[in-house]
Amino acid sequence: MSPWLRSNRARIIFSYSSWVVVCVAFVMLYTLSPWFHPIEPKPQDMLVLEVLGALLGVVSGTASLVIWFGMVVFCLCEDRSPLSGRIFWFILFFAAAWFGAAAYFFVVYRKQVR
Repeated sequence: MSPWLRSNRARIIFSYSSWVVVCVAFVMLYTLSPWFHPIEPKPQDMLVLEVLGALLGVVSGTASLVIWFGMVVFCLCEDRSPLSGRIFWFILFFAAAWFGAAAYFFVVYRKQVR
């Protein structure tokens, strides 16, 4: 496999993507909480909220794809973990999608790529 997956540039890209996914997870949890429901935006603030929501959607969609595909390829081709660990993470990639890929980045990838 290409040494690009272990390069400093790839590590930085995956790091930013993972942090975006973590932020999206917190936003999702907040919108599910009881503190979110009483909030009603004023009509003049709706455009700002719609633009921020669209921006968050574009950034998080791109980051999610980058981290998911990058961590799947790294797990399949470059990971030095035992086979049972790689199978666990691969199942988690499909069960938790990009959240599992972000967890893999923080738990496995960062330790193997310095």
